[in-house]
Amino acid sequence: MSSPGPSAPLAGPERPSQVDLFVVDDDAALVDSLMDLLSDEGYRVQGFTQPLEALARLKGGARPRAVLLDYVMPEMTGEEFLAALASAGVDVPVLLLSGVGDPDIRGAVAGVLPKPFDVDRLLAVLGRLTGAVHG
Repeated sequence: MSSPGPSAPLAGPERPSQVDLFVVDDDAALVDSLMDLLSDEGYRVQGFTQPLEALARLKGGARPRAVLLDYVMPEMTGEEFLAALASAGVDVPVLLLSGVGDPDIRGAVAGVLPKPFDVDRLLAVLGRLTGAVHG
């Protein structure tokens, strides 16, 4: 086996160069769709439906170029995720995806995209965040 899937336990140190983006959303269908879309655009992507798992990877040393984070999740809100990143000293750009009209964000985010979002806008924002030229 070459690499563990997102639900596999961490075994040994994470190799941050293997992942460009993390997608963290409790909607498995959206995670799969974003992974397909972003992979087609040339990004390497890991998807997580459990924010605590993504947080553990980040605390363990994974450094994606950006994290796409849902704002409203049952296990941990986007705001709680941002607070956990800050308290762990993890510095990674976070693009918040929100179905909430005007989320009250108290954490540091690189941007907010309302759901449903326009794919071209998502790619443009990610391109700016990561320095990548896509499309």
